[in-house]
Amino acid sequence: MLNLGILLQAANAAAQTAAETAAGTNSAAGAENGEHVSAPVLEIMIKGGFVMALLAFALIFAIYIIIERGIYLKNRAKMDYNLINVIKDNLKDNRPDAALAYCDRTPTAQAQVIATGLRFLGSNMREIESAMETKAQVELSAMESNLSYLSLIARVAPMLGFVGTIWGVINIFYSISQTNDLSIAAISDGLYTKMVASFAGLLLGIIAFLGYQLYIRRVDRFSERLQEQTLNLMEILVKSNI
Repeated sequence: MLNLGILLQAANAAAQTAAETAAGTNSAAGAENGEHVSAPVLEIMIKGGFVMALLAFALIFAIYIIIERGIYLKNRAKMDYNLINVIKDNLKDNRPDAALAYCDRTPTAQAQVIATGLRFLGSNMREIESAMETKAQVELSAMESNLSYLSLIARVAPMLGFVGTIWGVINIFYSISQTNDLSIAAISDGLYTKMVASFAGLLLGIIAFLGYQLYIRRVDRFSERLQEQTLNLMEILVKSNI
């Protein structure tokens, strides 16, 4: 009986030790996983390779264009619907110089197009209309300036990110061929850092694409309204017999 009691105590002690060891192992694994999950984003991006540097530069350039174009369009693409009424009143009072001076003081594309038409007063209507159309095209081209870079970034960034991922996968398999290390840890650690390039490329492509589409749509809407203002001015000139 004494021997049996000793054996039972020894078995219980061994089971307790095994349980504590397993618990310690799970805690260590959980802590390690937690460290991987909470790994700094910057560290992961650096591990993404040289492609991440190119994507970072493209991101900064895209943000610059988005901000610069936003400020330009905010100031240049304003639409003053009272402008035509001011021009109409001045022409009715036979003061075309005052109307032209008012347009010159207004730094918007709309005012500059109208001013171009006023400068051609005395010419036939076809010449006035042609001059205003030419000026409108110049203003619209200036508004769309640099937007082509956003379109280019939107197209190239995802492909560049994919190239970075493929290059990383090539390096992983080359390392495996040299070390014969087929462990999941060795493969996954290299693979997830390289897939960051694809993620960054897609995200940058979405940002650039949205910026490009929103600004192009804004320029198109302004073009439609500008055409309406041009027709209103032509109607005023016809009725005024100028």
